Amino acid sequence: MTSNYYNSKVLSTGKSYDLSNPSDRHSYWHDKAGKKIEELKEFLEHNSFMAFLVAKKQAGKGTYAKMIEELLGQERFTHISVGDVVRKVEKDLKNAYKAKEITDYLKREYRGFISIEDALTELRNRTSDKVSVPTELVLTLLKKEIKSSGNKGIFLDGLPRTMDQVSYSLYFRDLVGSRYEKDFFILIDVPLELIKIRMSGRRVCPQCGTSRSLVLNPTKFVRFSNARKDGDQFYFLCDNSGCAGYQTAEYIAKEGDDGGVELIEDRMRLDNELMSTVANLHGVPNILLNGCYPKDIISNYLEEYEIQTRYDYQYVNGSVKVTEAPLYFRDEKGQEVGVMRAAVFVLCLIDQMHSLLI
Repeated sequence: MTSNYYNSKVLSTGKSYDLSNPSDRHSYWHDKAGKKIEELKEFLEHNSFMAFLVAKKQAGKGTYAKMIEELLGQERFTHISVGDVVRKVEKDLKNAYKAKEITDYLKREYRGFISIEDALTELRNRTSDKVSVPTELVLTLLKKEIKSSGNKGIFLDGLPRTMDQVSYSLYFRDLVGSRYEKDFFILIDVPLELIKIRMSGRRVCPQCGTSRSLVLNPTKFVRFSNARKDGDQFYFLCDNSGCAGYQTAEYIAKEGDDGGVELIEDRMRLDNELMSTVANLHGVPNILLNGCYPKDIISNYLEEYEIQTRYDYQYVNGSVKVTEAPLYFRDEKGQEVGVMRAAVFVLCLIDQMHSLLI
């Protein structure tokens, strides 16, 4: 899949922004696309949408969704991750009261080719590199989660996950309720080397789920310790002001990242097939995000502060010193490329969502 390069320079404000800083990031978005953001907010006061996020693991879905939530507000927008829903159910099944609540709900709503008991057994036995949870069970659990979210715009992350789920996703909006006036796919295409970089450094807040990277995207609060069990000398505290763990919750590694890319190679091949299939569907619009640019032309499309840098850390005289330098790497074709920062991905996404919805 290919896409036209997003040219942020046409929206130049003559300013420079620190896109790792939440306050500066909001100024950047509103200075470059404030009218479109306000029109999307107004749309969501009276309407809703369902967008299906389709991408390889580590493509940035969680990060972009959290930023869209920052922009549009939790009262208008929510991000529902199939993986998070499954993990929550897996945890709740260990509690007798919650387990009964889940099975009672499934007895009312579940329809499938295997029994509820067998479906839940497959859920418990799932692994990070294989899709083992029956589709019918996933759809039933998602239906419950979506109905409890209220009348909001939704990013649905993790459906479709397999080829047989593509057809379900085409009509899932209707299955959960016709209140979702518009639906569309968001396809995020990134090089394998960038996924390796992201996977090696991804950390998440255990309370709010915000995803960051030791290499690419630190929080405002970086700390040092020689005594952490996970081996990270440098670690993050959450800087999401809406999180109960603001400035106290320590970021941890995301489940499944420790096995590296090799552990999920089969899944990534499937993700490529899914993206190609979805890109050629008829009747449902799609948004394609591809933020990599050849190094020799990237400055024609992005301003300097919009190009992704890599971060390094030193512990000096009792405090953490953070340094950064431009990130360039070779893609599958062997060409040296750079990539836009997450905030620029979101700007591009807002622009395309506005075109679809307004």
